[in-house]
Amino acid sequence: MHNHHQIQHHLVFSDLASAAVNDLIELVGQEVHHAVRVKRIKEDATVGVLDGTGTTATATVHSIAGSRSKPTLTLKIAALDHHKPISPAIEVFAALPKGDRLDRMIDQLSQLGVTKFRPLLCQRSQRKPETVRIDKLDRIALEAAKQCHRPWVLNFDKPITFADAIKDPDAILADASGKKSVQYPSPTRVVLLIGPEGGWSDQERDLLATTNVPIVRFGVFVLRIEAAACAASAIVLANVHSKVQKPSANERPIK
Repeated sequence: MHNHHQIQHHLVFSDLASAAVNDLIELVGQEVHHAVRVKRIKEDATVGVLDGTGTTATATVHSIAGSRSKPTLTLKIAALDHHKPISPAIEVFAALPKGDRLDRMIDQLSQLGVTKFRPLLCQRSQRKPETVRIDKLDRIALEAAKQCHRPWVLNFDKPITFADAIKDPDAILADASGKKSVQYPSPTRVVLLIGPEGGWSDQERDLLATTNVPIVRFGVFVLRIEAAACAASAIVLANVHSKVQKPSANERPIK
C-alpha cells in the first residue's frame, strides 16, 4: 500500500468490498464536488477510499469528468485491505446533550473508535430523540471516519429506556459514586450508560440496585454528558484486558 503521507484525501465508496485491485470505480455526488473543487484533487493523485464496513483501499485518480457543478471521479484501485472491527466493541447509551454538543460528541466518539451510539431515555433527560436529525449524525460519523481513517463507521441504534438498558449483560454505568476501576462483564463488548446532567433519579437508582451492573467513576470531577461519554470510552479502550486487535498480515491498518 502507498505510504499514508502520499494520500491527499479520503473518499467513501459503498461498493468497495466487491472491487478488486486494478478495477476502475466511479464516484459522483457532493463528496466528489468537495474533493475536486475544494480539495483540488487532480489526475494521478493518490487517495484513500473506505466503505465504512471494514474495507479500505488506496487508489489513484484515473480521470475527472462531468460538469463543474457535478464532477465525476474515476479511481483505479491500487491496493485493498479488509479490517476486523475494533475490539472491545464499545457501545455508548447516553442521554442526549443539548444543541451542537451532541454533534461534537458523535464526532469525538467516532474518532475514539466507539462502535454504536443509542439515545438513553432517562427520567431527567432534557432532550428528546425526535429532535435529533439522524441523517446529520450519520454524516458527522462518516466525516469523522474519513478524517481519522477509520474502516468501520460508528452506527446508530434506536432509543432505549433506562430500565431496558440495565438489563444488558455487558452494561456498566458511569457515575461519580462508583469505583475507579471495574472488572468488565465481557472482554469483547462494553456498554457504557451515561446519564443526563440532572443525574439518575431515585427510581432509577432503585432499579439499578436490583441488578449487578457495575458503577464506575471515570473522572476526578462531575463531567458533562459528552465529556463523560468520551472519557469513559477512551479509558475502557485503554484498560480493558482485551486490547485493540492487532491486524494480521492481510489485514493492515491504513498507514
